[in-house]
Amino acid sequence: MIAGLFRDFPQLSRSTKPASPATTTYNCIAWALGISDRWWWPQNPDAYWPLAYPEEVTIPAFQSVFAVCGFEPCEDGRLKNGYEKIALYAKGVQPTHAARQLRSGRWTSKCGRNVDIEHKLRELEGEKYGQVVMYFCRPRPSP
Repeated sequence: MIAGLFRDFPQLSRSTKPASPATTTYNCIAWALGISDRWWWPQNPDAYWPLAYPEEVTIPAFQSVFAVCGFEPCEDGRLKNGYEKIALYAKGVQPTHAARQLRSGRWTSKCGRNVDIEHKLRELEGEKYGQVVMYFCRPRPSP
């Protein structure tokens, strides 16, 4: 399945390797939030979306859900000691993907039903996911 990622994301480094097996249990939004036991997406009857939050595929709806999970908007994706960050990708005003920053400064993504990968932030920008439109951060939970 990794070969399909290189087709979908031509900027992705050819040295990229899967960090986990492909699964349909969770998606990029869940993975960015540190969750790996359910799929998160609004307007999908088979997915989870927190009650009382807008069930719409909009940047404000995702921002609201990230906030309930402790993430607040921040300026950029630069590594900040003691914090974890999420980058939200969108095509225009419609969210498409989210990635989580690792302690190394690299990013991790769950690519739909495909595998988890480590990557540079901009490697997933393009036709499939659009561009990074917002960053969010929260204090890193204690181990």
